[in-house]
Amino acid sequence: MAEETLSTRLARRHAALQIDDIPSAVIQAAKLHILDTFGCLLAGSRIEPGKRAYDLAVANAGGSTDDRIALLGSAARASYLDAAEAMAAAAHCGEMDDIHSASGTCIGAMVVPALIALAQKNGGSGPAFLEAVVAGYEITSRVGLAIDAPALFAKGWWPSTVCGTFGVAAAGARFLRWPAEKTANALGIASLSAGGMITGGAEGATARHLVFGHAAHNGLRALAAVEAGFTGPTRAFEDPRGFCLTLTASPRWEYLQNLDSYFLPEVALKPYACARQLHAGVEALLALMQQHTIAPSSIKEITLSVPTANAGMVDRPSPPQNRAAALGSGQYVMAAAALRGKMNLSCFEDATLKDAQILGLLKRVAVASEKDLDRYFPRSWPGRVHLRLEDGAAHTNEIIIPKGESAHPMSQAEVEEKFLSLAAPIIGDERAASVMRAVEALERRESLKNLLAALGA
Repeated sequence: MAEETLSTRLARRHAALQIDDIPSAVIQAAKLHILDTFGCLLAGSRIEPGKRAYDLAVANAGGSTDDRIALLGSAARASYLDAAEAMAAAAHCGEMDDIHSASGTCIGAMVVPALIALAQKNGGSGPAFLEAVVAGYEITSRVGLAIDAPALFAKGWWPSTVCGTFGVAAAGARFLRWPAEKTANALGIASLSAGGMITGGAEGATARHLVFGHAAHNGLRALAAVEAGFTGPTRAFEDPRGFCLTLTASPRWEYLQNLDSYFLPEVALKPYACARQLHAGVEALLALMQQHTIAPSSIKEITLSVPTANAGMVDRPSPPQNRAAALGSGQYVMAAAALRGKMNLSCFEDATLKDAQILGLLKRVAVASEKDLDRYFPRSWPGRVHLRLEDGAAHTNEIIIPKGESAHPMSQAEVEEKFLSLAAPIIGDERAASVMRAVEALERRESLKNLLAALGA
C-alpha cells in the first residue's frame, strides 16, 4: 500500500464529499458565498482592472471560437484558462469579495470563477458545484492555517495567491468527480506553482489583480497537467523543501491531518468596498458619526488604530493616484467614509478620488499600530477610531469583530441586497433575480444550464 501523505489524506477526504453528508449550515453558507462572489465578479467586470483583465484574455484567445467560453458581465469570450484568470481578477478587484481572516485568504473570487469556467466547458450539476465549492474553501483555508498565512503579508507574499491554487485544484477535481489518487496528484502539481507577491499596493499596481487571477489559472492548469500525464510531488506539504516548511519553521500540521470540521462558515463576507484591514475602522467611524450626529465639517482629526501587522499595509498618507491604491489607504478610506457616510464602489470612482474635501480631510487622518489590538489578530482584524472635533470634543469607538465575520454576520437579506446592488446594474433586475433563485436551488438541480444562462454564459 502506498504511503499516505498529507496530499493523499486531503484528497481522500474531499474526493469523497457528498452533498447529503455535508451539514446543512455549510451548504447554506456555500450558497451565500457563491451568490456574493457572482455579485463581486459582475461588478468587477466593469471596474478598470477587471476590464483590462478581460481585454487581455480576449487578446490571448487563439484557436477555434468553439473552444472559448463566456466572460461573465461581458459579451466577450476567451479560452478556458484565460477566462478563469480574468474572471477571478474581476471578482477581486473591487475588494468586496469574501475572506477567511484566520488564514488571510480571499477564497471565493478564485474558486467560484474557476468552477464557472469548468462548468461552461464540461457541464455539471448543482450538487457537484456545491461539493466543489466546499472542497475549494476547505483546502484553501486549511493550507493557510497550516502555514500561518497572515504572517506572510509582512514578508511580501500574498496569502490568497500562495494558498488559493490548492483550493482551485481541489475544487476542480471534485467537480469533475476525480478519484483521490488523481486529486492528490493535482495538489502536488499545484504546489509547484504556488506563490504571488503583494508588493505594489501603495502605488496602486493594478497587475496585482492579475496575480490573484493567476492563482485560479494555476489551479486549473494543474488539472490539465494531470490529464496530460504529468506527476507532481507526493509529499508536497511535508517534504523538507516542500510547501509548508519553505514558508514557516513551525507548520501546524493538525490542519492538514484532522479533517472532520468545516471552515467555510467562518469565512467572512465584506459589507464595505475596501481592504478588510480597514473594515473595523469604517464600521467604528460610521457608528460614531451616527450615534453623536457628527457633521463631517466638525471633524478636526481622525486616528485609526489597527494591529501592528496591518498598520504598515494601510498607512498611506499620500493621496492615492488610482482606485487600486485607494482601496487599502487608511487615510483615504477614513476620509471618504466620513464625508460620504458610506463605503461602496462609488467611493473609488475617479471624480471621488479627486474630491477636494476628501483630500483635505485625508491630511488630518493618522494610522497607528496598536499593540493591544495584536492579541485579536489574525482571528479577527479589529480597529479603533478616535475623533477630535473642532469644538474640542473627542469620541472613541472600537470594533473587535468587524461586520461579516461568523460572530458578527451579515444576514441572508443583507447578502442578497449586496448582490442585487452589484449585479442588477450589469445584468438587469430580472436576470439578477434568476441568479438568486438558481443559486438557492443548486442542491436540487441536475444541470447548471439555468444558472449559466442567468449569468450570461
